[in-house]
Amino acid sequence: MGQFQFKYTDILRVCRYGFSARRIGLHLVGILLAYLIYEILVYLSLAISGGSEINTYWDTYGFLPIPPFFVTDLKPLTTVAMWLGIIIFASIFFLVSAMTSKITIEQLRGDTYFSVGNAVKFIKLKWQTVIGSFLSLPFLILLLLMIPVSVALLGNIPYIGKPILIFASVFSPIGFFIGLIIAFIFVVFIASLFFMPAIVATTGSDAFETIYQLFAIVWNQPWRLVFYGLLLFLLKMLLVPIWGIFCVAGIMIVIVPTFRLHTQFIQESVAIANKWLGGGLQKTIEFIFRDDAVLFGFDNTSQFPVATISTVICAILLTLTLISLAGGVIAYLFSLASVGTTLIYVVIRMRLDENNLIEIIGVDGQLHTLPQHIGDE
Repeated sequence: MGQFQFKYTDILRVCRYGFSARRIGLHLVGILLAYLIYEILVYLSLAISGGSEINTYWDTYGFLPIPPFFVTDLKPLTTVAMWLGIIIFASIFFLVSAMTSKITIEQLRGDTYFSVGNAVKFIKLKWQTVIGSFLSLPFLILLLLMIPVSVALLGNIPYIGKPILIFASVFSPIGFFIGLIIAFIFVVFIASLFFMPAIVATTGSDAFETIYQLFAIVWNQPWRLVFYGLLLFLLKMLLVPIWGIFCVAGIMIVIVPTFRLHTQFIQESVAIANKWLGGGLQKTIEFIFRDDAVLFGFDNTSQFPVATISTVICAILLTLTLISLAGGVIAYLFSLASVGTTLIYVVIRMRLDENNLIEIIGVDGQLHTLPQHIGDE
């Protein structure tokens, strides 16, 4: 590893560390697991609801994961199942992100052979810290919000409500201060969505220390946090489309020759897979090539083929491939995010309190430090 300068140039290392089979594969497994759980919860809730709900949903969306805020005509049970699926997806993402950050920081410390198995052992010890740190901030916000909400509710009590409001107005400065605290905690909560897994992975801290470090970096290094975050965002905007183009090119290299020799068979299989994916395949092709007939020449709305055993098997394999392909692109995005936030936190901690998180204690009990140079920004 080259010199770690603890400045914005170190964020560029995300280009190398983010494109890693271990990190992308780890996130891909997490994405596919969360996707499977989400679909099972949704269709299980539809089956419990009964009626034609499941058929209508299948004909409209198929296996396409639809967030609850995009659909308004579903029964409450299905809506609850969707939100539960999103919560599970977020939990899996945070755990996998912490594992990816752990692999990254150990690689920065010189342990290039730190395996996924070691990361799994780490998260088994720290999963409560990851989830607990994330949940504690919303709980704290809700706890503070209970103060003005309680005053407002007491104001609705007949006869004594108005005097209570008048008395509470005396404490308006305190209320304003509480409002500022809530606003700041909300900002810290937004920061935790990005940096909380990295903090746990790099420091091995408990929930209290993790929250303290979140408050510290937001309060003491806000502009550096924003600047580094924007730099990471621009890198993701550049790198993810390139990866997506290579993924699309890879599958097209496989499909196009077969399409030329077995046009009708591929068209029928693609039409079935497109229906199972809620029309998402056709929309993607139209977005990329402007005309879906350029490659496949089918109209999913009026020319749906008669399914045969061979076309169904091909459609199943194609659907699984496309889901994995989309998951792979998203996994690369998540890998960049996990690695990037880890690098940002390492730099910010050095700038904040001169704590070098890359320093490691060897088996000989001596302090070993990788080559570094703190440069001016």
